[in-house]
Amino acid sequence: MFFVSNILLSVADDFRFNHGPYLQNLGSNEVTLFFTTSARAFSWVEVKGDGWEKPKCFYTVNDGLVQAYNTQNAIRVTGLEPGCEYSYRLVAKEMKQFHPYKIVYGDSIASRWESFTTVPEKMDSSSFVIINDGHDDAQKVARLLGRSQLKKADAVIYLGDMTSYIDNADVPYKGFIDVSVDMFARNKPFIAVRGNHETRGNMGRDYGNYVARPGGRFYNIYYYGETALIVLDTGEDKPDTHPVYGGINRFDEYRREQARWLEEEVKSKRFRKTRNRIVLMHIPPIIPGEDNSPEGHAVKELSKLFIPIFNKAKIDLVLSGHTHRQYVLLSKLSGNIFDIVINDNKSVVDLKSGKDGIRVKITNENGLTNDIIL
Repeated sequence: MFFVSNILLSVADDFRFNHGPYLQNLGSNEVTLFFTTSARAFSWVEVKGDGWEKPKCFYTVNDGLVQAYNTQNAIRVTGLEPGCEYSYRLVAKEMKQFHPYKIVYGDSIASRWESFTTVPEKMDSSSFVIINDGHDDAQKVARLLGRSQLKKADAVIYLGDMTSYIDNADVPYKGFIDVSVDMFARNKPFIAVRGNHETRGNMGRDYGNYVARPGGRFYNIYYYGETALIVLDTGEDKPDTHPVYGGINRFDEYRREQARWLEEEVKSKRFRKTRNRIVLMHIPPIIPGEDNSPEGHAVKELSKLFIPIFNKAKIDLVLSGHTHRQYVLLSKLSGNIFDIVINDNKSVVDLKSGKDGIRVKITNENGLTNDIIL
């Protein structure tokens, strides 16, 4: 860390922050801030906390080198206290030239101050807004967020297929990230669950540059008090050998990797202390009436691998998308101990998790609602 003073605030139009900032991986002690600059730069984040004499500056260091001469940034802020409010701003110095023994800087810019609150260690309840299958339609995302209880939510969950495919660096920004920044993401995080469409396109392998991957993985567990959110990456829907993939997918083994990880993770003391246990996975482990088409391959694999683990771990709810149709599969009908809610592509889910259980409210674009108490 270091401290910076006397920063020149430039109003030049040719160098600016053009995407972000947006919060990722917000926890009790840390957060990661994603943003881009319009030209190559050296960028950092200034953070102020209650009682701090000066802002602290955070930047990314890899193997002794401070990340610079780049436009895309994901800067991790650590050492924070649970349940506390912090202010932050972005700062960047344009790098006009980067020679081996000489760097020429251009203008310096700074964003306005924003704020966020870290996750408390103890929470009586937590709330989330969930959207899936946006498929590059930012206007629909905005409409659905407008129908939700966004102001009360601790986080927004994008449950996969927010893009159709990624073949241009701007696709995730135009599809859902920029509208998120405009509506909430400067101050509260979104959790991005990867869908099968995010794996598609010649830049699908770059998706991790746009969203947080704690531990370098698209699968993980987020804790909000006594609620555990298990995020799984269900991969593609068709077999790896399907000709459309050109021989460069290995999702069957990847799903087995996640199953091995989850078997161990649910044994942890922290997980076993949770009251409500929710799985977030784009492709559901059960789809009513699923046939034997190639598109049903992943469902069969997910069912075989994960349903036994879900039952043993006493999962309460599985939330999915993918089908573009809405289903509510209660445990008493499926023979499992967990319920499944599959959201369609035209509705938003408000989820509240607390001591009284889990409540799911589904609202479509026309404002019609369906309340489910689990």
